[in-house]
Amino acid sequence: MFRRSCLVLALTLVSASAFSQINLYMVGKVDLGSTAVGTNAQFIGSNPSAVAWNGTTAYVGGYNAAGLTANTAIAPVTVALSLNGSNQATDFTSTGSFGNAFGVFSTANTRGITQLAIQGSTLAASLDNGGASVNSVRAFNAGTGALNWQTGGTTADATRRGNGVAFDPGFNGAGTNQGVAYLALNSGRRHVMNSGTGVYINGQNAGAIINAAAAPVNNGTTWRGMAFASNGDLYARNGNAITKAVRTADNNFGGSSSVVYSPSSYTTTVDNNSLAFVGNGSNSFVIFNDRNVTTGGQAASSVLKAINTSGALQTLNFLDMGSNSLSLGSGNGAYGFSYAESNNTLAVTDFANRQLYVFSLNQPVPEPASMAALGLGVLGLLKRRKKA
Repeated sequence: MFRRSCLVLALTLVSASAFSQINLYMVGKVDLGSTAVGTNAQFIGSNPSAVAWNGTTAYVGGYNAAGLTANTAIAPVTVALSLNGSNQATDFTSTGSFGNAFGVFSTANTRGITQLAIQGSTLAASLDNGGASVNSVRAFNAGTGALNWQTGGTTADATRRGNGVAFDPGFNGAGTNQGVAYLALNSGRRHVMNSGTGVYINGQNAGAIINAAAAPVNNGTTWRGMAFASNGDLYARNGNAITKAVRTADNNFGGSSSVVYSPSSYTTTVDNNSLAFVGNGSNSFVIFNDRNVTTGGQAASSVLKAINTSGALQTLNFLDMGSNSLSLGSGNGAYGFSYAESNNTLAVTDFANRQLYVFSLNQPVPEPASMAALGLGVLGLLKRRKKA
């Protein structure tokens, strides 16, 4: 009985250590440099600015930093994940399998796709094209790249600048407000549309109010991204802050949002501030980039952050499959995020370095040598206790 108790205690301590912080294990890495070459079929623009991930394929959206009006688009990248590689420090590297770009859009300089989201075969995209934005929320067939619908239908809709898109799960995963939700600059509402048709579910200007009354946001509507929890609560980037709107009904979030992350330097002028809701349960968290300037040389370790559902900052570790610390280098602080619940993985795009990273939230199963070492350690503990 004593030996069994010691074994349970030892394993419990290992588990407790694993869950005391957020560990992300890299299982895929793809160079996206080819998507910035205009003559390639997978060309999306100057840099990757958004990603939607379904656990096997990443749909990467582009940004235009060419200095003049140019096209942006979306390219699918199928990633072969390395979950049990023999060389855990390097086996996650993959070339990826690129498909042809689609959703090509003539885009102003320093503008592009702000967020992507996928549900089943439907891929939703939001595009900020500046004051000239038209039809900036679109839905595609993820398999073929065909356009399903866009805001305004066949008539260009210049009343919206799409600055965040996600699939609304509805109130507690049910109800009438399930569909493609989006946020638009200068609108303090969550708009929601039928996923299949693009028809507004509550009317074009009748989505739930999500303004935040607290500082530093002060009812501003400079949205930079959005993400839903499974119960319908909404997390949004307002500038580089994060607000949380608690769902109270199908089309109601209690009338306002609370600020759950307030950066040390609040700004509304820096784009590419993104986020994703990760997990589904007590260990869920929100991952985001804390970006208040556009300059290079920003270390990923200082920009990439996570909060729990109450807004408390969490320790975030990036590891290889051997649990060794990874450095993601530095860039300009712009990252995109997308979580796939199907296999508990997270895709991250690195704007400046044109990289796609895929992380697993599941701790790798130790290789035989590691298991043997753990077993010897436990047996040693038991022997020492027996001698005592």
